[in-house]
Amino acid sequence: MSIAVLYEPPIFQPVLTNGLFFTVSADTTNNYRFRYTYDLYINGVNVFQGKATPNPYGLGVVDVSRILQTYCNNMPISVWNTTDIYTHQTFPFSRPYSDETINYQVKFGYEYSSTELGSVTGFTGSGNTQGAPSVPSTLLKTFQSTMGVNGRATQQNFDIDPFVLSGTPTTSNPTTSGLFLTNTPRTRDLELEDYYTLAFTNYYLDGSIISEPYYVKYNFYDDEGILLTGVTVDNITTNGGGPRTNCNQVYQALPYIIPSGNTDYNTLYVGAGPRNLLNIMPPNTAQYTVQLFGKFTGTTSPIQPTPTPTPTPSATPQTCPCLTYEVFNASLEAQGVLYYLDCNRIQRTLVVDPQETFFVCVCNTGSWTIEGNLILTYDSPCSIPSPTPTPTPSSTPCVCGEYEVDNTGENSPVLFYTFCDGSSQAYTLSPNTIEYICGCVGTFSCSDPAVSITYAGPC
Repeated sequence: MSIAVLYEPPIFQPVLTNGLFFTVSADTTNNYRFRYTYDLYINGVNVFQGKATPNPYGLGVVDVSRILQTYCNNMPISVWNTTDIYTHQTFPFSRPYSDETINYQVKFGYEYSSTELGSVTGFTGSGNTQGAPSVPSTLLKTFQSTMGVNGRATQQNFDIDPFVLSGTPTTSNPTTSGLFLTNTPRTRDLELEDYYTLAFTNYYLDGSIISEPYYVKYNFYDDEGILLTGVTVDNITTNGGGPRTNCNQVYQALPYIIPSGNTDYNTLYVGAGPRNLLNIMPPNTAQYTVQLFGKFTGTTSPIQPTPTPTPTPSATPQTCPCLTYEVFNASLEAQGVLYYLDCNRIQRTLVVDPQETFFVCVCNTGSWTIEGNLILTYDSPCSIPSPTPTPTPSSTPCVCGEYEVDNTGENSPVLFYTFCDGSSQAYTLSPNTIEYICGCVGTFSCSDPAVSITYAGPC
């Protein structure tokens, strides 16, 4: 006597696609005057109530695309920081003026009569409880950034993966990943007076998938193909983008300020036409490229609305046993936060996504507090390198460089290196992750063969 949702639209679909429908089933379809009932919620507000008659197989097919199209706007107006502009004037970034991307969710139930001519009773869809539809779908997002001109946007099963921007593009002309939201040819002939704007995905597309375009790079070439100059602009609010407000923030640190369900920044625009780039284009430019880049740097610690000061370590810190604990978030939906003392007795913060596992070195058992459904399990003593005499640090104790550390294995080995202030560090790597870490050049080492360490450039 319950509803089962058999099919849902994939995440982050264009509102013009043919695939915004749900398929539901129930074991009560043989009752008199049986129909499926549903309520459609947009941005948390119930905007539509409907009913669906079972098909010959007893299934209910609920198509919500036409309703969603009336709530997805696509105006030729954008916002640059806090200023309203026409979208075609974008430089370097802008975000939609109104609801170009929306959240939606459907709650299902059913109704039937106990007799052939009796009155109809509505049920929640869970057991025999009477009431409004209450069996929820996943919270989903849909958008209209393609303005109806992208042929892929009307397919039944639109694949958003090629348009999720993550990592660094492998070429300057990608065709299968890291794409803008357009079907335009990758190379275009433009007039000097042409405005041109490209849309792209940005921030959390659902609770776990993040599109991370950290900056745009413009390269300008002369008629012989020689690079004249390159200009890099960060995707931050003061440049018209967001939701990052400065270059040191990372997307994973923002959900406490901008919830992952927020839709204001899910589609952004970047200026790409000669007229858009008038102020940065050098003379004698014959060709240029526009490319977005993403590289995870910084920390995944959440940005707190009211940050608390970090205590200064004592000049004679207490001795810590220094223990490795496995931190697992048992929740299927919500992030968890671990506040703990590290082996130097410095307060640290770790954000753990649903079903994610980390290994951390803590001062001792119980030197932590937890928010959320986190499970801590003792693993082993922390591996601490033997101390060596350290010369008195100067203002620049070493040449500081950034390293790409790629752990392709399933283990959590320890990376040893010297930080730029001359202090020795032991850092536990997470399985199957790539991290960028600053430290003294030539001091990085890890005994695990699954870990590769590559110099990436100055910090």
